[in-house]
Parts: sequence; C-alpha cells; structure tokens
Amino acid sequence: MATNLKQVKRGFANLKRSGTQMYYETMGQGSPVIFIHQCWWNNFEYEGVLPIVAKEHTVYSPDSLGFGFSPAAPGWFEFTDFTDSFIDFMDDLGIEKASFVGQHSGSVIMADLASRYPERVDKLIFGGLAIYGDELRKSKAARRDMIGGNRMPYTKKLNPGDLIGLESGLLQRKEDGSHMVEYWNEQYRENPDSKFEYVQRAVIANLLHYDKGGRDMINALLTFDLQRVLPSITQPSLQLVGDRDCVKPPLFKTIKEAADMLSSKVNKIKIVEGGGIMLFLDYAFECAEAINDFLRDPEAYTGTDPREIARSMKEYGLLDLDNLNFEDKNVYKV
Repeated sequence: MATNLKQVKRGFANLKRSGTQMYYETMGQGSPVIFIHQCWWNNFEYEGVLPIVAKEHTVYSPDSLGFGFSPAAPGWFEFTDFTDSFIDFMDDLGIEKASFVGQHSGSVIMADLASRYPERVDKLIFGGLAIYGDELRKSKAARRDMIGGNRMPYTKKLNPGDLIGLESGLLQRKEDGSHMVEYWNEQYRENPDSKFEYVQRAVIANLLHYDKGGRDMINALLTFDLQRVLPSITQPSLQLVGDRDCVKPPLFKTIKEAADMLSSKVNKIKIVEGGGIMLFLDYAFECAEAINDFLRDPEAYTGTDPREIARSMKEYGLLDLDNLNFEDKNVYKV
C-alpha cells in the first residue's frame, strides 16, 4: 500500500549496507525534506501533507524497511541499522543534507540520525517524540523477546502501559479469520476520532508488516536509549504533536520534557488541538502549514503559548464505565 497521490514519482533506492531496497515517493522542488512514518504503518500517513510541503520543498516519503512496499529488514538489524538505512537512502538518491519530519518511531529515528550524522541533518520536525522511562522500556523489550520466542500467553485485554499489536498477543492468527476483526478493533480503539478510511488503511498497513518477517523495528527501538541521545542534538527543532496523542504521562515524558532534553538553540513546540496518533492524516493542512512555516524561518516561528502547552499535555483520568459505582462520589473526581 502506498499513497493515492497521482503526481508523485515512485521508485526504489538501493541500500548498500543491507543489500536491500527501500520504496519511496517524491515530488516538488526545493530543499529536500524526508518524511519517516511511524510503526507499523507506511508512507500513506503523509498523503495529505506531501502536496502542500512540496510547494516549497522536494519531499521524499519512503517506507521504512519491513513496512509497506519495502522488503523486510534483515534479522541482524539493530535500531541504529534502521537509522543507517536512511543514510544509505540519501546516498543512493544523491541527497547530501535534508530536513526531516517524523511521527512516533519515525521521530526516534530522526533523533539518532541528528546525533550520529549531524552533517546530513538540517532541521527537525518531531511528531510525538515518545520517551519511555528506562525501567518501562527495558520491561517492554523483555516482553517482546518472549513473543519472538513464542513464550507470550494469549490475552484479549490490553492493560494500561501495554503496547498494541504483538506485545499483547492480540494479533495471533486464527483459522476462522476473526483476528482480522481484532486488527480493526485495535486501530479503531487507538484512533476513535479518525475517519474509517484512515483506520482501514492503518489495518492494511499492519497486515503488510506482520507478514513480512525479518527484524521488527519496535523490538529494536526498545533497546535504544533515546534519553542518552537527545542532549547531543543541536539542529533547529520543532515538536509537533496533537493534544490527544498517547505520548503523555504516565507512560511517556511530556513533550516539554522531551524538548528540554535537546541542545537545540532553536527549539519550538506546536500543539494541534484534537490531533491524536493519526495527526498527519486528520490535520494534514495544519501540520503542513506548521512544517512550511518552521522550515522557512525556525527562529521566527512562534509555535504554541507555554500556558496552552501545559494545559494540552495534561493526562486526565478515564472512568471505567463498565464497572462504575455511581453511589461512590469519588467517581466524579478527575
């Protein structure tokens, strides 16, 4: 699955270190901007954003290895190898230096790129930069290793802090095909305010990924110490995030904390009201406008007022409506 854009040029870049290829789409003219999608989707995530940003830049939207039309990542890959694959991508296409836009795991790749290859990275737009606490990150990595060894029990219920997908066992194949409905329910639960069209495409993206095999990027990501890397980033940076994204306490550091870890002299934050995990699909115009404005003049870009940032990033308690005791007055407290 790719975008439905008719005006893009499509192709495959040859990656020298892994000996494989990476699918991509490109359009526009001007300084290069590379978009890195989140797991477990592919480049369809930026379908609405690309044509607007392409009015001022040459945009590249690849499928990371293991996703979309790109082949599986080699089994020996570690997280830094996924990062290196984007340097190989740039080398094959003759891109010396580029700005980057990413969402969730795509933002983590950008952080590693900016830290280890500063001469190749111009400006950064981080979408939902997810920073786990060290203990939780290592715990999740261990659980996903259990899954890889088929030692994880099947469970139907996601508990707070569980990752979706393979970690919970939700995506085990079933002979009657009912696991297909579970794919749908998982994406709909994560994106209740998004269009059915986007939920369906996210489900298809998941199916494309899980059947590829190879090294899973999330497994590799959970072994990566992002907090150690962030202080070495000096490029102009924008944190672009929806106020309904899952990247909030108690599971993650706040967006303000993530921004403060950077050493960037130009370090801005933009909150998109109503945006969630599907931020770049649901609010394509708002995201594209923020990207173009920031890339045009990072220092002049104003972003979101600090007081509004604090309000937007709060995590409110949710009522368990299935087991609610209305005689308990405490249920009305948030």
